[in-house]
Amino acid sequence: MKRYGAPIKISPWQKLKHNFREAFSEQFEYQRNSGDLTQDGQISRKRGRDAYRYILLLLVCVLAPMAVHDLYTGQVVLFVVSLVLLLILLANIWLLGGDRRAFLSPTPLLLLGIGLILLAVSLGQRYSIYWLYPLLAGLPVLLHLRRSLAVGLVSGALALPLVFSQFDSGTAVVISFSMATTWLVSAWLVFAVKEQSRRLKDMAVTDPLTGAYNRRYLEEQARHAMDAWERYQQPCTLFLIDVDHFKRINDRYGHSVGDTAIKRLVDVISRRMRAVDILCRFGGEEFVVLLPGTAIEGGMKFAEELRQVVGHAKILPKGSMTISIGVCEVGASDDLDQWFRLADTALYLAKRHGRNRVEMARELMPEREPIPRAVPEWR
Repeated sequence: MKRYGAPIKISPWQKLKHNFREAFSEQFEYQRNSGDLTQDGQISRKRGRDAYRYILLLLVCVLAPMAVHDLYTGQVVLFVVSLVLLLILLANIWLLGGDRRAFLSPTPLLLLGIGLILLAVSLGQRYSIYWLYPLLAGLPVLLHLRRSLAVGLVSGALALPLVFSQFDSGTAVVISFSMATTWLVSAWLVFAVKEQSRRLKDMAVTDPLTGAYNRRYLEEQARHAMDAWERYQQPCTLFLIDVDHFKRINDRYGHSVGDTAIKRLVDVISRRMRAVDILCRFGGEEFVVLLPGTAIEGGMKFAEELRQVVGHAKILPKGSMTISIGVCEVGASDDLDQWFRLADTALYLAKRHGRNRVEMARELMPEREPIPRAVPEWR
């Protein structure tokens, strides 16, 4: 009988399946240079490294039987070439297992493997052509689509003359067609999985009503901005935006019109932003704009521009919508929580001083006074 809290034993096979699933949980891309990575970057790099190890193992499974067969049939040249390539694969597996850089990326290794198979076919081992199928199926997994297409075209240009010279025309046509189909099906599956992964990721980091990023994504990007400031002194400015008297809008027009107004507001703000800027829905009628590479002067100027643009935009059925904005630069805070608190304090001052205005947070501002009235009244 198991006791609660007892350690759970995991078999080697279960561990292998878990590691394999984790390695291929995202689109594989091997990166040799680690650089100064964030925690997310380190996780992504580890997945890429682990995935590369498994792919090298698959290549070993393809080439090892060829080497054994070449040794058995006395094909000394092919055996020596296969053995050298196997040693290269095993050396890369060993390096990646020790968290070191592999000295060959997937592209040259695939080209070497394909070249070895074509060499075997040219020397009379016609059946070796079938070893191309697993390599062709692995091309879209290993490489980006364009590079995979380029390697596939090069392989086809080299393989077709050999296929038609070693087989009769009917068999050569069937082999050529099946090879192309193998690559196309693999590429389509990889594209479908990548697209589905992208959609799921978008759903996880975006607000379903407005399409803006959600609070989870905001905290992640704000943390990256804080790290960039601490390491490289790269400026970043944060806006905390709140719609003035939003409760009155809902009471007057209804919640459906209020939701439509929120979506229109996001459209208006998004059209004024750069590609690198980030707009997030912080909650309810509150939004946050993150401006990487922008100091407080530029941030204040852009915040005032947004305030005027929103005030003149036709967002409500009648009248105009106004917003209050609290602005804070990353350098004014010591940590992420303080950065948001300072921006919130600046927003409070904008509300207190009459709304429809922009206020800038000062470094180490005093705590704001408690709001004397209910929160919905000033929102």
